[in-house]
Amino acid sequence: MRKVTGYWRAVIIITGLITFVLIAGFYPWICDLFTDNVYGYIADGIARITGPVPVTIGEILMYVGILLTLLAMVLLLLLLFFHGKDGFRKGSVIYLKFYLLLFLLVALFYLATWYIPYRGTLLGEGDKVRRTAFARSDIYFLLEYIVAGGNEAAEEIIIKEDGSVDFPTAEEYQILIEEAMTGLAVEYPRLEGYYPPVKDAYCSDILERMGIGGYNYPLTMEPTHNRYISPLYRPLLDAHELAHHHGYYKENEANFVSMLALSRSEDPFLRLSAFVEMYYYVLEDYYSSSIPEAERDDFEWGNEPEFSMRVDHIRSVARQEELKIYEQDPHPIDNSPTLDATIRAAGDEGWSVQGEIAGDYSYDGVVLLLLQYYDGILY
Repeated sequence: MRKVTGYWRAVIIITGLITFVLIAGFYPWICDLFTDNVYGYIADGIARITGPVPVTIGEILMYVGILLTLLAMVLLLLLLFFHGKDGFRKGSVIYLKFYLLLFLLVALFYLATWYIPYRGTLLGEGDKVRRTAFARSDIYFLLEYIVAGGNEAAEEIIIKEDGSVDFPTAEEYQILIEEAMTGLAVEYPRLEGYYPPVKDAYCSDILERMGIGGYNYPLTMEPTHNRYISPLYRPLLDAHELAHHHGYYKENEANFVSMLALSRSEDPFLRLSAFVEMYYYVLEDYYSSSIPEAERDDFEWGNEPEFSMRVDHIRSVARQEELKIYEQDPHPIDNSPTLDATIRAAGDEGWSVQGEIAGDYSYDGVVLLLLQYYDGILY
């Protein structure tokens, strides 16, 4: 019987740990225990190293990983034809063994820092009983609250004589968002800790076409965003990604935590960012969830609460700023309609698949969380 080498013992041990983590994911209370007591040290510890680095390390590693994977696939294919050449075979085996071990280590780390937090209970609140049925009038009261909050925030924002608005800088937004998020930590303790800067994604042009605002790298704990975003949407997007960083990996809970935190901020830009995003999520629910499918075409639109003209103006200025940011960069993909269409189609398919997988935890699930939170407060 051949002796098991140290390499294969390592592979077996790591594979066993991966299996253990996958099984642990079926026990939400274990996931909550890990997220509340261990995950934060891992996330903040790594982010304190990667955050100050001016480049997006996670994205670079992603491209390296793609190249390593392609090389492994090529070597496997070539081995079918050149397995008789000792030098090539030995070199290929060494690389493939390295790749396998690296793949398993990355998978284990990824599962621990994304899969486990995601598999925990909603907002880490265990088996908390939540109201699930709301009347259309409840949604209307929530809309009124959102509109009033947005209009009030807009009144505090200075609009210059030429109609322009000075939005906070990225650095100012970072400080304001951290203050708002940590201010909510009394209710949601995971929000304590380090807040790394949200970095621009190098592939922003692709993300823009795919309709992706941002994402986190569990390997380097770097939150990133599409750089072609409105300065009014940016604080909500960044807060959403930072909520992920702090262990709220379900999309509805990240939306909820970021919206709630920013809506309570002393800064009017953050409050307006939150209320504008809240509005369209809740408005869609107001006009769809409570109306039978057969009656929706005949339903009378236009009686919902609306933002003031001042809010609309600020949003328009922010949109113009977004276009300026986009137009100042070259976009070679524009010269390839086929590639552009392929990217957009991939984005559409990706959103569809994510929606099916996430289910009730998808982005629009934030409406139910908002209704539950304000139950007994607004209605």
